[in-house]
Amino acid sequence: MANAWQAYVDHMLSSGIQMGGIYGQDGNVWAASPLMKATPQEVAAIVSGLRSQSFEQGVHIGGQKYTVIRFQSDSVTAKCRTAPQEDQKYLLHACLGKTCVLIGGICGPAERDCTKKVEDLRDYLAGNNI
Repeated sequence: MANAWQAYVDHMLSSGIQMGGIYGQDGNVWAASPLMKATPQEVAAIVSGLRSQSFEQGVHIGGQKYTVIRFQSDSVTAKCRTAPQEDQKYLLHACLGKTCVLIGGICGPAERDCTKKVEDLRDYLAGNNI
C-alpha cells in the first residue's frame, strides 16, 4: 500500500513540508518521507489523543517529545523544543482524515505554514473519500 501513497507524501515535501507521512488510524505507515521516524505506537498515541482530546504526555515522534501548542477535535500542533540541534526543532501538525492520519513537520521560518499545508492535503483526500 505504501507505494500508492508515496505520491501524496512527495506532494507534501514539494509544498515545503520537510518531514511527513500518511498512516492508518491504527498507526501503521502507509508512506513516509526519509526524515519521518514515527513508530506505529507513536502515531496510534496521536490518534488516541485526538479521540480523547488529551495530550498529557505531549506528542512523540521518533522518540522526541513535542510540546502541544494547540489541538482541536481532529488535529494537533506541537513543537519539539528539546532536540539537540536547532535544525531538528520541528513544528509538527497531525490531522485525522476519514481513514488515515497525516503528519507533517517544518523547521525554521516557514514552520508557520505547516498546519495549512497538512490540512490542505487532508481536505483534498477527504474530498476524494479517503
